[in-house]
Amino acid sequence: MDFTDSVQHARDRFDADDIDPDGGNTENVAQSAKSMIAEADRAVESCNEVLRDQLEKVGRKVPTEKTVALIYTAYCAISAAGSQAQFLAERQIKVHGSTKNECYPIFRAFTRTAHPWLRDRVCKYAQVAALAVHQQVASEAFPDWLKRHPIEKACREYRRIMRERTKSERNEHLQRVWQFLVDPRKEPERAPMVPATPITPGHVGLKLAVVDFTHDGSGNFRVLGIMPHDADAVMRMALTAANKEM
Repeated sequence: MDFTDSVQHARDRFDADDIDPDGGNTENVAQSAKSMIAEADRAVESCNEVLRDQLEKVGRKVPTEKTVALIYTAYCAISAAGSQAQFLAERQIKVHGSTKNECYPIFRAFTRTAHPWLRDRVCKYAQVAALAVHQQVASEAFPDWLKRHPIEKACREYRRIMRERTKSERNEHLQRVWQFLVDPRKEPERAPMVPATPITPGHVGLKLAVVDFTHDGSGNFRVLGIMPHDADAVMRMALTAANKEM
């Protein structure tokens, strides 16, 4: 199960707990989300106060773990209510296309105006939260789960899962590419037909390919194979062809 499925599972579980016989599920979930958001905000502010005071009174412990647990609870509530986009917009947090961890923007939103030390520390826990989502940890079980998953260990496990996920997606992509192609020496007629595409000036990422254009002038073509795009590999192929002509 990937992270997206895990989030949906958590949302479904949260919804099921809040269904009432009068059909007020949506309103209840929204109110629960607002309550959890407010509680997490208070926890962040409390951490901030302790941190500011700590600069003068050395030795006071900043309760980051408790704050992280409350933010995780708020995250689950926000996900259940389906209000992530609205919440992030209200906190002026933009989600970039490269953002893979769905927890990070929420954690960032809660600590946007916090002390830099607290913001960095709490946001690092976003990886821990993502691991908890992946393992379908309920918000009420998260504090005890967190005790058994120290931050460094949990972050390593999260990164391992993400590497495996990326590798799996890459392998699936390559598999689709090879299924798309055929052996041009055996059955070129089975190569998929590709619509004509205008050549865009400045287009990057082109790869050398073996194509068979149609004879009707439409510009459609069949992809028979993709040649190596490594310069040395192409040079070896050119030398082989040249040697055959000698």
